[in-house]
Amino acid sequence: MRSVIEYPEFVKNAVKEFGEKGREEIVSLLSQNPKAGKKMEGFGGIRRLDWHQTGRRNHEYKVYFHPGNKNLPIAVISMFKKGEKLIMEKLIEILIHSKNMEIDY
Repeated sequence: MRSVIEYPEFVKNAVKEFGEKGREEIVSLLSQNPKAGKKMEGFGGIRRLDWHQTGRRNHEYKVYFHPGNKNLPIAVISMFKKGEKLIMEKLIEILIHSKNMEIDY
């Protein structure tokens, strides 16, 4: 299993849509299988995982993450509902904004 870094954007959306348990399921899956999903061409290794929400709301989501390499943690960037427009622009905005954030350890 690999370490996982979760961007605040992902945590906020995942907890809102799936609850804490659902968010943990996504993180666990990625930790065990960093090559899950489909590689996005021309985006520096960012991958997209299709995630299906069942229950009272049946929706399909796209989870965007970077698998890093065997020595680096996986970075879960964000998630969007299937069909949402301008996803790549939103991902770029999240990544740029996060570079300016201070992280406390």
